[in-house]
Amino acid sequence: MVDGTSPASCRGLRVAPRVLLAVALAGGLCLAPAATAGAEGDAYVLADVECDATHDGVLDLTLVNERTEGVAVFVLTDVRSLSTTSYSVPPQSATAVTFTGLGDGVVVAPVAIDGADATVTKAVQCDPPVVEVLPAPHRKDAAAGLPATGSSTGGLVTGAMLVAAGMAASLVARRRWS
Repeated sequence: MVDGTSPASCRGLRVAPRVLLAVALAGGLCLAPAATAGAEGDAYVLADVECDATHDGVLDLTLVNERTEGVAVFVLTDVRSLSTTSYSVPPQSATAVTFTGLGDGVVVAPVAIDGADATVTKAVQCDPPVVEVLPAPHRKDAAAGLPATGSSTGGLVTGAMLVAAGMAASLVARRRWS
């Protein structure tokens, strides 16, 4: 028999806190990295390539600072002029930078975030598709492939017979109901 004072129930009370402690620690370890990463934040670059109406490439860079404290300094090198520009992005903010008039090929945009390399490489493919129009094949005898057409009296005779049968059925039915 197990009651509140027996050794079996006391052993169960000693094991239960240990199990609960192990479960709580395991759950805390699983959740701790996600909470730490979200609270501290990070700075990074989002990149996208689009095509404009004249079939030139457009590179859109979004400089994102998700940090809760501290400005992130992004140093970008212009992909056309190779000049560098520095952008200071405040905490919990983003800044957009656009490069237009890019030709087809691989575009490399050197970016540094607080001195760390974050170079962006994107492929630009904006040329319109080439459509080649080929001439139709020439046939020696165009009429040979067409079906034979012409007047046939077989369809006319069949049609006349059906009309006559319909008229006769109508007359018979009329006399019956009158």
